Amino acid sequence: MRPRILVTGIPGHYTRLANGAHGLSVSYAERQKQPETKEEFLQELRNISNTGNYLIGEGALHALAPHAKQVPFWHLYNLSKNGNGFDEFNANFDICVFTCANLLRKGLSADAEADVLSRLNMPIVMLGIGLQNRKDLENNLPEGTKRLLAILKEREHYFLTRGHETAGFLKDQGFSFVRPTGCPSVYFMPANMRRSMRKLSSVNIGKARTIFSGYLGGNQDAIVDANALTPPETVPQYVVQDEFLHFDMKVEPNDEGRVYDSASGLMIGDIAYPGTERERRRFEARTFFDTNQWRAWASSMDFNFGRRFHGSIIAMQAAVPSLMVAVDDRMREMLGFTGLPAVDITEVDKAENRAEFVADHLAKLNTNELVDRYSDRERAFRTTLREIGIGL
Repeated sequence: MRPRILVTGIPGHYTRLANGAHGLSVSYAERQKQPETKEEFLQELRNISNTGNYLIGEGALHALAPHAKQVPFWHLYNLSKNGNGFDEFNANFDICVFTCANLLRKGLSADAEADVLSRLNMPIVMLGIGLQNRKDLENNLPEGTKRLLAILKEREHYFLTRGHETAGFLKDQGFSFVRPTGCPSVYFMPANMRRSMRKLSSVNIGKARTIFSGYLGGNQDAIVDANALTPPETVPQYVVQDEFLHFDMKVEPNDEGRVYDSASGLMIGDIAYPGTERERRRFEARTFFDTNQWRAWASSMDFNFGRRFHGSIIAMQAAVPSLMVAVDDRMREMLGFTGLPAVDITEVDKAENRAEFVADHLAKLNTNELVDRYSDRERAFRTTLREIGIGL
């Protein structure tokens, strides 16, 4: 008999419409949100913290058997605080899939995750779990995270990690079922992912309409990228993920009292961030709370040069050829495992002519090898899910 699957953790964009939950039932609003004032927009961003996270929940749910049931984590957390309500979940589900990101990191104590998973009397699949920096964790694992790992050791567990580094860390902690599989977002819309890689050799750097992503407000790397790669007399395009929350990017309302256009995803308020004096032309910035809208817009572009992992993955899901810049160890782990097209930040920074460097790099790529490796990783991911009993 197939296991009854509970899915929680990082959600997909559809959970934006959840307006209540009671027991096993979740109710959803019938009207789409239109967060166009500054307060509404920032609150919508706070609800997810980083819009790229929506790809994790979306990719996970599409990879699992269709009878899997998504329950918002906030509902389970509220039940854990109230001290009751878990009997119904334990009676109606056989296994829990907990969708994760870089859960193992110095600055995050996983107290909420420990509280919830301690009350679920079933095997736990930690799907897409990753670490931020192993050196930070060797002797400094946060107390809540220590408790979470101790809870998982007491029952049947499955760790499907973002890459080899996280897998090695968890094996060293004494866990048995640990498989590097990559982030589940990578295996959503796989046909388009392969198309995006096959199209890399046809990109015309300097003429291609390019999507940029990075950390505006935290650094000015994306400005340098756009100055080098944007076609003359065109407006560079930048996609926001969390810059208004975690970096020095600010927005103020326009004369209509709006900062955001829900129809296009366009930021229409007055945006400010350090480095604007270096821009040859100001970025046109967009934010997307719906992954379908994000992909639809991305599909109109020719190329993606991204310093954000999920900002680049969603472009690839729309069949847009993409080259990622690995800016930290977290990205290096994910890119190293999947073999998706990427360059390291050190290579980009030392290039005397960034446009020539990118064009030369694309020309040297063996796209058949990229596609073959991706296909191997996808098969291994789906095989592992079926082995556990939760895959399609």
